[in-house]
Amino acid sequence: MISFLKIHEWLNKEKKLGSLEPEYVVLATASKEGIPSTRVVHIREINEKGILFFTQQETKKVIDLSENPYASMTLWLPMQQREVVLDGCAEKLTIDEKKRYWESMSRERQLRFMVNSLKIRKTKISLDDLNKEYDYFLNKFRGEEIPMSDFYSGFCFVPKTMYFYTLASNGFSEIEFCP
Repeated sequence: MISFLKIHEWLNKEKKLGSLEPEYVVLATASKEGIPSTRVVHIREINEKGILFFTQQETKKVIDLSENPYASMTLWLPMQQREVVLDGCAEKLTIDEKKRYWESMSRERQLRFMVNSLKIRKTKISLDDLNKEYDYFLNKFRGEEIPMSDFYSGFCFVPKTMYFYTLASNGFSEIEFCP
């Protein structure tokens, strides 16, 4: 079983060095045809099973991971000149797991998620329209719990391998492999 202790240590050190939000990774996926795609996602949690992240249901990453669950993540920690490269599979979270994370989000993040889901479904939407939609949802759910969006999707990325790199000033990098 892979231990995430070193990742936690490196993330904590990055925060101590002044990084405000080091919990972003580059996620690389491939379509069923093998066409690669990358984007940045926010790590929501690292637990004993893997790395959790959330996204909109109809995005390319969700389509890619539904067709081909194999993926790679790169965590770059610039203050330390370190990176972690993880290769493995992404597993969709259950409705109950998604609901638990949805309920832990602030109201503002929930509202913004709902508005962003509109942006993905429409080809063109202006910033003014997004602000109007935000106000609409704000008023619609005033004083009420915001129901989980149908477009809220979550994954647990389960790495099979991890590579820990520390870049050195002499041009040689330290590499540690964790199978």
